[in-house]
Amino acid sequence: MSVLARGGVGPLCAAARAVIPCLWRGKYFSSGREPAENQVTPMLRHLIYKIKATGPITVAEYMKEVLTNPAKGYYVYRDMLGEKGDFITSPEISQIFGELLGIWFISEWMAAGKNAAFQLVELGPGRGTLAGDILRVFSQLGSVLKNCDISIHLVEVSEKLSEIQALTLTEEKVPVERNAGSPVYMKGVTKSGIPISWYRDLHDVPKGNILHDIMKSF
Repeated sequence: MSVLARGGVGPLCAAARAVIPCLWRGKYFSSGREPAENQVTPMLRHLIYKIKATGPITVAEYMKEVLTNPAKGYYVYRDMLGEKGDFITSPEISQIFGELLGIWFISEWMAAGKNAAFQLVELGPGRGTLAGDILRVFSQLGSVLKNCDISIHLVEVSEKLSEIQALTLTEEKVPVERNAGSPVYMKGVTKSGIPISWYRDLHDVPKGNILHDIMKSF
């Protein structure tokens, strides 16, 4: 499915002209008016140029560009959470949510046979608040986990948010790794002594005893 499309030849284009009540410009679908130059954002300009150069794009490509484009993506260089941001998530409202998850994780680990090691993986960790609340429980129940080798793995594409996560979880600025061949772009140690690593893609997280993947759907 294409979000934005340019002109082409064939029955699909003819049908689109007949069915869709908008001007066919050969560039993209519009409401009938070209946007004024002062209304064209850098991202819109980027998308128009991309479509002109490579053709129609899918919904998945569109979302990837507007959210994670290295130069103009929504998530890349800003903190969009909280009172001064655009939205809020449960961990930012109350620590109870993360602490309950921490207790549940330990319960599941015990029920699974108390493996000697497990990896806690979070996708889109925000400010690191949820991971911090979970780690607080791990520290408080350290006697239960004392023989377990725990590691934290965060999947984050935002440079700005990864900096905030590092400050939240390690209380220091973690330098970016310069090894181009390594999937880990940051690594450090949490306040409670647990190793923590940052990745840009879930597929880069090493295979191991992954207890749970935490996704930002809460």
